[in-house]
This record gives sequence, C-alpha cells and structure tokens, in this order.
Amino acid sequence: MCGIVAAVDFDGSLGADAVAPALRVLRPRGPDGEGTWVSPTGRAVLGHTRLAVNDPAGGAQPMSVADGALWIVANGEFYGHRALRERLRRRGVAVRSGSDSEVALHLFHAHGERALDELHGEFAFVVWDERRAELTAVRDRFGVKPLYYARLGRRLLIASEIKALLALGVSPEWDTAAFADHLNLAMGPDATPVRAVRQVPPGCLLHADAGGLRLREYWDIDYPRAEEHADVREQDRSAHLDAVEAALTQAVLRRTDVDGPLACHLSGGLDSSSVLALAARTRDITAFTVAFEGSGLDESALARRTADHLGVRHQVVHHTPDGHLDRLVRTLHAGEMVQENPHGVARSVHAGAIAAAGHKVALAGEGGDEVLAGYPQFGKDLALTLDPAQRARTRAAYAQLADTADLPRHLRTLVADLGFVPSWIVERHATVARPIAALLTPDFARLTRERDSAAALLARAGDRLVDRTPLHRSLYLFARSRFANYILMAERLDAAHGVEVRLPFLDDGLFDVLRRTPPQWYAHDGHTKHLLRATVGTQMLTAEVRSGRKRGFMAPPAIGDEAAFAALCGAITPAALDDSPFFDRRAVLAWLDRLRALPAARRAVHDPIVQLVAGALLLTDVFRQAGRAAHERSVRV
Repeated sequence: MCGIVAAVDFDGSLGADAVAPALRVLRPRGPDGEGTWVSPTGRAVLGHTRLAVNDPAGGAQPMSVADGALWIVANGEFYGHRALRERLRRRGVAVRSGSDSEVALHLFHAHGERALDELHGEFAFVVWDERRAELTAVRDRFGVKPLYYARLGRRLLIASEIKALLALGVSPEWDTAAFADHLNLAMGPDATPVRAVRQVPPGCLLHADAGGLRLREYWDIDYPRAEEHADVREQDRSAHLDAVEAALTQAVLRRTDVDGPLACHLSGGLDSSSVLALAARTRDITAFTVAFEGSGLDESALARRTADHLGVRHQVVHHTPDGHLDRLVRTLHAGEMVQENPHGVARSVHAGAIAAAGHKVALAGEGGDEVLAGYPQFGKDLALTLDPAQRARTRAAYAQLADTADLPRHLRTLVADLGFVPSWIVERHATVARPIAALLTPDFARLTRERDSAAALLARAGDRLVDRTPLHRSLYLFARSRFANYILMAERLDAAHGVEVRLPFLDDGLFDVLRRTPPQWYAHDGHTKHLLRATVGTQMLTAEVRSGRKRGFMAPPAIGDEAAFAALCGAITPAALDDSPFFDRRAVLAWLDRLRALPAARRAVHDPIVQLVAGALLLTDVFRQAGRAAHERSVRV
C-alpha cells in the first residue's frame, strides 16, 4: 500500500512543487517514506509515499533503470516477484533490491506493455519513459487499487486518491450524472463523484504523450457462452473441485509473502474463514474480528470458535455507535464515496486496530461472493439460468413491463438488451432509487429517471454478455460496476491507517478456473458457494461455518441508536440541503420529522437512505475543503 502521484506537461514547465500538495494528502497511505523525481526536461514529475512491505531498506521510490531512461512509482503488490527477479538476474539484468516494484520496472523496460502478461496482483503504477516522453498508467485486473486522473490546463495529473488531485487545484464540483447512476445502478467504471476526475477502469491502462491520451483494455472478465455448458458431465465435478482448491490455495499463498507479521480479517462467514484456514497452514497469522455487542449481527463468538479451531491468535475489535458522526466524517474523508450502511465506519475501526497491533498487511475474504455467486440476488439469477420455463416467463413479463410509461430508462435498456433485469439491479431500484425519489429536487429527479445508467456499462461489456447465461451476465455487470467502487472505498479506509489488505478471491489465476464452473455447480443442497463448502470447508472448517447461511459484513443500523440518529439529523441541515444539487430541502426535512416520530426499531429500515443523504452532504464539504486548501495555497503563492 503506497500513494502515487504524477504530473505531466509536455511544454516542460514542471518542478517538484507540481506534486508536493498531493504528497501531503497521500502520507497516510505511505507513512514509511516519501520521494519525488523531476524530469530534467521539466515534462514529468513523479511522487511516492511508501508503506514499506517488501525490502524496507532498499525499495524506495520513485526508482529507475540504471541509465535513468525509465522511472516508476507503484502502489500495491506484484505477486510472484521473487521468481520473476531470479529470471531477470539469469538474463543478466542488474536487479538492485528486493522490491517487487523494481521487478515490474525491469519487465516493463524489457517488454513494454507486454510485461502485463507476467505481472499479476493488486496494483496501480505509473511508468515514465524519459527518452520517448511517454507516460503509461496501469490499474490491476479487478480494480483493487485506485488510479485517478484529471486534466488541469495543459497538465495531466494522476494520483491514488481524489483528494490528492483536488489538492493540486482540480475543481471539486460533483458529477451529478455519476451520482444519478449511483442511485440507479452504479457509477460507471471510469466515473467518480467529482466531475473533473476520472478513473482508469479495472484491467485498463492509460497512455499519454504529446499527441494526447488513450485508454486501452488489457484484460477483462470473460465467462464462457451458455452453449459451452451444454454437455456437462457430473463425473467431472470432482476434478473441477480439486482445481478450484488448488487455485485458491495458490492465491492465498501468493498473498502471504510479506516481510513482516500478517493479519487476517475474520467474520463468522465462509469466505474469510477459508482464507484464514489456508493461510494458517504456512504462516503465523493473527485474526481480527469486529464485534457489535448486543446485536444479532455480531459474529465475534463464531469467529472466536473458528480461530480456536484453526489454532490462530484472535483479537476482537469492539465497535459501538458512540461518536458516529465524527467517525462517519473521517470515514467519508478517507473513503471518498457515500455510504449506505455504518459498515464503512466499522471497517475503519477494524483497520485502525490492525495497524495499532503492528500489522501492515492483512488478508480478507472480499470477492468471494462475487466470484462464487454467494449473494442471494445471484441465487435468483442462478435459478433463472437453470430453469428454461422460468426464464421464458420472466422474459415475457419484462417485455410487457417495458411498455409501461413509468419504467426508468436504464431498466428499459436492460430489458431490451438482456431480456431480464439482474436481481441486484432490481433490488437497487426497490431499496434505493425508488425510496429516495421523493427526496430529490425536481431537476435531479428527472435526470435520475431519464438517464440511461445502463447504456455505457453494456456498451463497454461488448460481446462479453452475448449468449451468456443470466447468472454470468449478472456477475459480470456487478463486478464491473458496484463492486469495483465498493472495494475502492474499503481500500482507502484501510490505506488511511497504513494497512494493505490483500484479496485472494480476486486472483486472475483462480478466476480462470472459476469462470469455467457450470452454473449447476455453484449451489448444492440449498447452499450457495458449493465450490468452497466442498473443498476448504469440508477439510478445514467447523460444521457451523461450513453449513452457515450467507451474512454480509453489516453493522447495526445507526439510526437505531438515538444519539447516532440525532447526530445524522444534525448533519442534514437546511443550509446544506439548499446548497445540494440533489436533495429537496422541504421534502427531506419533512421526511426526517416523520422518522423522528417512529420508534427506533421501525426507523431501522430507513437507515440506508439517511446514511446516503447525510453522506452526500458531508462528502460535498470534504471535497470542497480539499479544493479550498489548494486555492488558498495558490493565492499565497
């Protein structure tokens, strides 16, 4: 986990001050060191804040090849770097350190963009070619690490966080269309809450030279066509399960390679328990669990039993609703995205406890539900996939529904292109888009209703949705929209405490095995994630974990606590509402009055919308403060 920043101006006017304010913002990501390199031509500046995980003594960045022709700043980890380093040395390459980033630098120097075929992991990096005056910025396949960019006059700016770009003078104005997409479905893979800031999408690279900017995709999720599963033989299931277990074991093993102590997130669920079980076979490891005392969402007792069963140390992190608003503001500042559940605050508390215990690296089970179809919504799409009669009825019902005048435009597009609406998008409409509509200003409500939030996502998918099953279409769209932004927020919450979290389920080698799973093998005997239950679960986990039902990492609703609810209401002020491009002041204040009249237990169902409204208002202030600081510096200069 590190912070990276780059500035490019082909007119050659740059100095170290071009990135200095961004480096100050990025220091929490890299508390162990900081460096800046300025091109002798003044065309490029690279900056880096370092979390020293590999080769603490010798891996400082920015770093270059021997003749200074190529420079790199990198964030994250390149797995398998030790074997790659030995291969480079056998070829006569003078690799000077044990840093995984130096391995990536030399591979890129030798092979250019073809080096990405050998670079696997969770990373974002920028390479500057001094001789050719070219910049290449690359983001990992699943989008675990962030990579943002913006134009400011003639300059191209790139950084690990939105706030770092705002600190350099980029406008903090909201992207209202992107927020409408967020309410309807999800922000696009290249969008952010800030209009002037874009993301390099997962599995893509950005190339910049004097001729302009170009985005190119180097990898994408790709499921087989439905016909490829037509002749599945049941006798092949055992071999497939063996392949899944081997690939997951290797994915976990890659991520345990760290020069220091190792932690692991542990809930009561199957995913994190499996990761811990596999890691504990080869590494000394400490498990950390968030406890929500007095709540039915508290899984700390089950996690304790799992840790005891596996013989690993276990620490419980106690989370309460006390001081919720202050914690929420800090979480929004770090995460740079609105929230709809207090689990973001709990995640931040969790990361703080891991850091306080002396850990820089942790494993987690995130991604398991996305690649193993573990969410209940995916179960509905799986049922649709396995039942041709139900699929035909659903297609006919959606076709009839599409003729109704009040169906939002993005749902019409999904029906027309897919013949159905993925269940997670149906749930999004029912639990967020429809309930919040009455709280929006007339103009923004119209934009949200009329905006086709699905069109760009479907267009980017291209032929990867053609002839795929409903399940695989749903999994693809979720991974390339909502999930990528969710893990980004989680990544930044961890990074704010100087913790790098590694996700074995988001391993391209593992995914290459999982993608070939016939739909009928995803579930068995009424249980989801059969691929995990029948492998790691059977061999290493207790029966209560192996047979447990899916429960996401969710904190108790904040508005169920009187003090937290009052604090959230205090953040939704008339002045903030008047200043918001999204929310109608009169409608929101009347709605809050109605909520205040309800018993706490009945308010809980409204928690996501309260969190969303308060979060959007507070995040507006976070972005403006970052932009205001940049403006004040420019005035002083």
